[in-house]
Amino acid sequence: MTTPDEYPEDEFDVAGRERSPQGVHRGARPLWRTLLPVVAVIVLAPLLAWGAIQLLGGSDEPAPTAGATETTDEATEDEATDEATEDETTEEATEEETTEEPTEEETTEDVQYDTTITVLNGAGIGGLAGQTVEQLAGEGFTNGVASDYTSAVPETTTLYYNNAELEPTAQEVASVLGITNVVESAGATEAIAIVLRSDFAG
Repeated sequence: MTTPDEYPEDEFDVAGRERSPQGVHRGARPLWRTLLPVVAVIVLAPLLAWGAIQLLGGSDEPAPTAGATETTDEATEDEATDEATEDETTEEATEEETTEEPTEEETTEDVQYDTTITVLNGAGIGGLAGQTVEQLAGEGFTNGVASDYTSAVPETTTLYYNNAELEPTAQEVASVLGITNVVESAGATEAIAIVLRSDFAG
């Protein structure tokens, strides 16, 4: 039986002799590498949780719903209706202002101060018609004529005028004398005729 010493040394024996022993144990790990995972968990976990809350929570304002949209539409329609009502009210007020009775200046411009006015004394008071003519003259009506009247009609003091163009003049004369009964009569022979009765307070 041969022993190892009986064989000559070859290159494998030399390589085996020069190799150092190799074990499965590793050297001690640095402290920072041990603590790094712990620090990462402590720092990153709250950050990740905050980010998740922000993403899931979204905005503080509630999302619009169909009901809210309908309410907004109804509110808009109500506002439009209110504006339309205000516009209609303004238009009606403007129309009312436009259709107001003519002012005193406009009425005065239509008064014909040179119109012949016949004053008929049916009150049985002497000189009443003449006094009335003088009163009218003092107001600018210079074409007054006084005369007596014997008919029983009308029963109360009345002013007659024979066409619509004389209405402003007739109304002005009636206002001056305090006569309330003013009648348009196409059959009247005078432009304006006044029948004085006992109720006349001139």
